[in-house]
Amino acid sequence: RIWRTTIGTQRSDIKYLLADSPSLKHNIETLIAKGFIDAKEEFEDETGISANTLPETCPYTFEQLMLRGFWPE
Repeated sequence: RIWRTTIGTQRSDIKYLLADSPSLKHNIETLIAKGFIDAKEEFEDETGISANTLPETCPYTFEQLMLRGFWPE
């Protein structure tokens, strides 16, 4: 499952970015919201399934998203 490796790498990259630029943490909820919109558009482009089938906003907290081994259904 290559996508799990990719997500693990991205989680590590985010941890390093936040360590280098702690001020980003103040905007994390906004960044998640914007990223979720982008992810929904990519989902629709890649699958042909309407993004309207997905939640309006990200249903997970930053803490959940950063947990190693967190793989939502």
